[in-house]
Amino acid sequence: MAEARLEGPLLPKALTRFHFDWVWQGNEAMLQSRVTDSSGYIQPSRAQLVEVRGTRSVYHNNAIQTWRVGSDGEVHNVQLG
Repeated sequence: MAEARLEGPLLPKALTRFHFDWVWQGNEAMLQSRVTDSSGYIQPSRAQLVEVRGTRSVYHNNAIQTWRVGSDGEVHNVQLG
């Protein structure tokens, strides 16, 4: 786990662009990003969110996002567990 560099402006309740140095070796990879807000709340995994809200909740899905990088370089958003 490593910290990303945030790009301003940093505003409450707003998306914030971030940068993370990663060298792709041409293999399939799964990348995830998770945030800790100014109050110390840590973004939950999908499993943690389902445990609290169940599987029928479609609103406020703030679970960790996962991105699959294929060996061909294509990137897709995927949902784990």
